[in-house]
Amino acid sequence: MEITPAIKSEFLSFDSEQPVSEMIGQLRKFEERHGLIFKKDKYLGVIEKKGLLRFRVDVSKAKISNFIHRAPLVNEHADVIETAYALFKADSDFVPVESNKKIVGVLSALDLAKLAADLPETKSFSLADVKLVKGEKLEKDDPVSKAAELMHKAKVDQVPIFDGKELYGIISFRDLLQKYLAWAPNREFSTKFSKMSGGSKSSEADRPNLSMLPIKSFSTNQNMVTVSKKASLSEAVNLMVKNNVSSAIVMEGSKFEGLLTLKNILRLIASLEIPENFNIRFVGLNDVGLLPHQKEAVQKIASNEAFKLQREIQDEFSMVVHLKEHSKGDRERKYSISLRVDAPGQSITVTDYDWRIETAIHKIFENAKNVLKRKLKGEKSRKKVF
Repeated sequence: MEITPAIKSEFLSFDSEQPVSEMIGQLRKFEERHGLIFKKDKYLGVIEKKGLLRFRVDVSKAKISNFIHRAPLVNEHADVIETAYALFKADSDFVPVESNKKIVGVLSALDLAKLAADLPETKSFSLADVKLVKGEKLEKDDPVSKAAELMHKAKVDQVPIFDGKELYGIISFRDLLQKYLAWAPNREFSTKFSKMSGGSKSSEADRPNLSMLPIKSFSTNQNMVTVSKKASLSEAVNLMVKNNVSSAIVMEGSKFEGLLTLKNILRLIASLEIPENFNIRFVGLNDVGLLPHQKEAVQKIASNEAFKLQREIQDEFSMVVHLKEHSKGDRERKYSISLRVDAPGQSITVTDYDWRIETAIHKIFENAKNVLKRKLKGEKSRKKVF
């Protein structure tokens, strides 16, 4: 299944030189958690949310360029499993989507999880199949800084809060965005408040600060979603989509079992195998300096695209994927790929290249499909003439 139905054409974008305060203002205004970052017209990445959780960040002075996460571009026709793998490896929950070297939209991990939950391979999955986050428990009277630190450390957007053994609520990144991150360090307490309390410069060190206020002062609990441990993956994902949240609290009766996160859902989806029903031979796969996850991505893309090609060929076939690397300096690498497809009565060879290996492999298969369509169209025309 392709990611195409889940792509959204509208998204927030920011210039890397803008102050963080402007970005937060836009995120709050449009109730978004994500955005793409550019330097003029060049895509740089997405917002690094965990970086924003660092303490004592003066959002009025800090530049967006300090909070960039290098999320990959994905092709508009990429497969769901392939994309889940890419997001999981990149530790990203939001990516731009490209078509013909242009960004045409964005894809969130939540929308991707919704598509993945409808795959035949996932229908039998329950929450018992997903690795849950079982981190440190937070009490409602703990300082909010502890919640921000835990989100940063565990790389989660939401953390459950307890009142003793009872579940009290949840605090989310959205809550911190609305009430905590928008405050600059020097604005935590006004001069008027200082005078009213009899404060002076000598007593500033003793003044409590915003980060020490209790979590219960920031939690809205509007984003709290609980689900039974016995629920299916599909039921849990549908609840998360309905409430637009990136995590769900998993309970067994009144017992807290853990936090279901999008990252761990992506981990499960990424582990699925795309059926390899085709004779695919790779040449040069081990010679082009790819990282292990890039090799696996190339193999998954090829298997999925071969499945699509069968719809055009409708017969047994074999293919050879030949990869070459062309270096430019120490950092930049361009990949060229040749694809040869052999089927009864027909054979095609196409070549293409790109700076990203994943994009190059998508382009080569797109070229192959176009060539096959032209051939099939020509054959139908000849049949009509004769």
